[in-house]
Amino acid sequence: MVEDEVVDSLMRIGLSDKESRAYVTILRNGATTIRVVSEEADISKSYAYDIVGKLEERDLIEIDDHVQPTQLRAIPPAEGIDNLVSQLQTVESQLEDLFDSESYEQQKFSIIKSRRTILAQLNKLIDAAESELVLALPASVLHRVEDSLRDAQSRGVFCMLLVTEYDGTSSIDGATGSIIQTWSAPAPVTLTVDRGDGIIASADAILNSNSDEYAIYHAEEHIVSSLFDSFIANYWPMGEQVHVGSKSQLPATFTSFRHAVFDATLHLMDGAVVTAEMDIRPTQSNAAFETTTGTIVAVKQSLVRPFSNDFPTQESFVVETSDDTFTVGGSKAFLEDFEARRVVFRSVSDTEQE
Repeated sequence: MVEDEVVDSLMRIGLSDKESRAYVTILRNGATTIRVVSEEADISKSYAYDIVGKLEERDLIEIDDHVQPTQLRAIPPAEGIDNLVSQLQTVESQLEDLFDSESYEQQKFSIIKSRRTILAQLNKLIDAAESELVLALPASVLHRVEDSLRDAQSRGVFCMLLVTEYDGTSSIDGATGSIIQTWSAPAPVTLTVDRGDGIIASADAILNSNSDEYAIYHAEEHIVSSLFDSFIANYWPMGEQVHVGSKSQLPATFTSFRHAVFDATLHLMDGAVVTAEMDIRPTQSNAAFETTTGTIVAVKQSLVRPFSNDFPTQESFVVETSDDTFTVGGSKAFLEDFEARRVVFRSVSDTEQE
C-alpha cells in the first residue's frame, strides 16, 4: 500500500491529514526527530510540535525529551490500533449516555409530503426488500418503480402487485411481480416490505405534484402487519389476476411463509406431491422451534386464484405425517396448530433418495 493510501485510511478513522503524514513519517523512520517530521511531512517546525503532541495523546507514538534532540518513536502499530479502539469505546459509552433513544424511536414514523420523495422512498424500500413485498399503486406511475420491482424479482423476492387502472391503463410486465392483479377503482398507495417497513398514502399524493395529501412511513411490525391485513382483506380480492409467476424448482428454502404458501399452491395445482421440512413451534407460545417433516396436503390462501381461505388473511398449510395431521401458519399465527419460521420444500423423489 503506497503512503497516500495509508494516509487516506488514517484520515477515515479520525486523524487529520497532517497528523496522518506525520505519523507515517515516524513509522517509516523508526526513531526520528521533529526536524525530520517537519521536512518529510511538509509542515512547519512549530506546527510539528503540536502534531506530535496529539499523536502522543492518541497513544500512537512515544516522545523521549530526555535526549537532545528530542526523539520520536512509533508504538508498534498493533498496540497503537488497540489504543485507538479503546478510546473509541470510551467515546461510545459517553455518546450512549447523551443519545435520546426515545426521539430515535419516534423516527420509525415519518410524514412524506412531496410526490418526488414518496416515489424515491418507494424505490428505496423495494430495493432493500430481502424476502417479500406487497405493493398497490396507480397504473400511471407504475413505470417509476418498475426497474426496482424487476431487480427485486431477480433477487427472488416474493411480490404481490396490485395495479389500479382507474387513472389509465398500463402494459403489465410479468417480470415485476410474482402475482399481479389489476383493478379499475382507486385504492390507497400501499407498500409493505419484509413485514418491517411500510408506506401508506392516498392515490392523489402520488398522482398530483401539487396535492396537499401526504404519505406516512412506518417501521413498526404490528402497524405494517395491519397495512397488509387491510390490503389483503379489502383490495386484493377486488382485483383481476393478470399474471402468476412460476413455482420454484425443488428443493427450495423459504424464510417468507407467504412465499412458501404461494409456492405450495402452485405445486398442488399441478398435482405435485411436496414434502416440507419446517422449523415450527406451537402457536402463541415461546417454545423452542423444532424441525418437523411432513407432506403438504392442502393450502388455505387468498393469494392466487382460486382462493381457498376461510377468512381474509388466512395463509396456512395442512400437513400430514405418518401419525398426525396438523395446520401450520406463519409468524404470529393464532388459529393454526403451529407457526413456522423456516420452510424447505422437496419433491417426494428427493426425500426418498435421502
